[in-house]
Order: sequence, then C-alpha cells, then structure tokens
Amino acid sequence: MKHIFIMNPAAGKGKAGEVFLPRIIEASKKLEIDYEIHRTIAPGDAEHFVRTRCETLAKEIREEESKKEIVRFYACGGDGTLNEVANGAYGYPGVEIAMIPAGTGNDFPRSFGDGPLFEDIEAQIRGTSRSIDLIRYVTTSDEEDNPPFVRYGINMFNIGLDCNVADRVGTIKQYPFVNGSLAYIIGIAIVLGKKEGVKLQLCLEDGELYEGDYILAAIGNGCYCGGGFKALPRAITNDSLMDVIIVDNLTRRTLLSIIGKYRKGTHLDDPSVMNFLTYKQCKSLKMIPNGKVKMCTDGEVSTVGETVFEILPNAMKFSVPQGCY
Repeated sequence: MKHIFIMNPAAGKGKAGEVFLPRIIEASKKLEIDYEIHRTIAPGDAEHFVRTRCETLAKEIREEESKKEIVRFYACGGDGTLNEVANGAYGYPGVEIAMIPAGTGNDFPRSFGDGPLFEDIEAQIRGTSRSIDLIRYVTTSDEEDNPPFVRYGINMFNIGLDCNVADRVGTIKQYPFVNGSLAYIIGIAIVLGKKEGVKLQLCLEDGELYEGDYILAAIGNGCYCGGGFKALPRAITNDSLMDVIIVDNLTRRTLLSIIGKYRKGTHLDDPSVMNFLTYKQCKSLKMIPNGKVKMCTDGEVSTVGETVFEILPNAMKFSVPQGCY
C-alpha cells in the first residue's frame, strides 16, 4: 500500500510540520513503507491533490482489476483538512483515509476512543480501515448568482452558537499560549455575551417539521465538535443515520447552567434539559434558514441558504490506529 501524508502547514500553529513531520519520516523509514509527503499551499489544495491522485490510481485499479485498498491518504491537520481529503477521495475505489490530529479542534478522531493513538505514527501506519458514513449536502452559497453546490461532511454541521464560536476561534488561536480547547472556551465567553439566536425550519424525511428561534443546531455523523464538546453523544459513524439536536433560544443563565453537560455529553440524559432540546435521528432533512445563515462544516465556516442533508451509508474507508477500538 502507498501511504501519502497530506501536511497542512497552517494547522495548529505549525504543529503538522514541527511536531509530526519528523515522526512521519522516522516511522516510515523504520517500517519500510512506500510513502510520500505533500505540503498544502492554500485552502482547497488538499482536496485537489487527493482527487488528482485518485484519478490516476483509479486507472491502475481498473487495469489490475484489484478490489484491495492500494493507497491511504493521511490528513495531517485539523478537521478541515480531513474534510478536504474526504471530498477529494470520495467515490474512488481502492482508497482509504486517516487523520493525524494537528489542528485546533481535532474532533472527528475523538469518536474512536483513544486520542493519543492517533498521534502515534507507527500505530497509524499499522492501522486498519473500517467503513464509515458521509453526509452529502446540497446548498445555496452566499453569492446570489451561484447555483446550488454539492459537498460532503465527515463529522458535524453546526449552526448558531457552536458556529459563532468556531468563527471566532481562527483569530483567538493566534494569541500566544492559547491551544485548541482554550480557544473554544474563550470563544464561548465572547459569544455568550451576544447570545445570537437563529431562525430555522428543519424538515425531516418523514415530514416532521421543527420551526423556531434556536440558540444552536447540530447535524452530525461524529460525536464531537468545538475541540471536545460531545454535542451528539449517541452518534455512531457507521449506523446509516444522522444525529440532530436543536436547542431553544435560552436565557444566558439557563445556557450557562447546561454548558458543562453539553461538553461532557450528558445533556441528552437530563430530563430538565430535554424540556428545551430536541433530539432526532434521520436519513435526510432539509434546513431552511430565515435568509442566509453561517454554518460550520467540520470546523470550517461558510454562509449558506436552504440546505438538504442526506446520509451516505458506508461511503468511505477510514483507517484507525492499531490498538484503537
């Protein structure tokens, strides 16, 4: 198998290059694998590089009539880098992806248990892949003349409070001595000061409709967002279902009282919280905001209009490190 490491030099204040690059080279030489390192140069470069390589490899697979995975792309960066790699690799045979967490949030690997193993390069190389779901979304952009576009999410979509926090984290994490988790905590403090709600309609595939003014909404395949907040604690990455929560636009006092539970992932087990929180699982849904709304997709913020989400069962092979459940 070919191992290709996609290094995002902008991730985690340069952590991908400074910390992981020497480890990758050392482990790759020790295990005598066929490997390659690609350093991204701009947003979108990881996706373009992976798609281009997959096009070439797809021809080789067709010629050999092989059904085995022949290449593994490692996203060495944050959840945004992983999202690019997944979008570039989706639909191609013989391909699996992995993540070496070098970004700010690093949330998707948290759904697989032992976080430190994802930083162990030898364990990563010896890892095995499993099928996971993706979420396809079709949305209108913030530019009126652009037609709807199709992309894929691997972890979670956040609207409202979580998205507003993520929108500020990019600036906050540039401060000295501010790591990923602390950046999100500072962001929450800033956002709570404004407490901006969002007006949404959510229509599930069975016709069930939710409409109102909400403090946040989350739609996901994985459990975590915001650098370790367990927003969707019952989400499973290969159950062919999206998990969805929407939370009413609460007072600051009430919101502050549940933030700890939201971080730990115990909010769905608390009857008092469920008085103003709705939790659903579904295969598809339509989100209709009141105009345009900011949406955070796997840690990256954009402005969207009406958006349709659909689960794609077993759409991708994701490699987890040796020793990870």
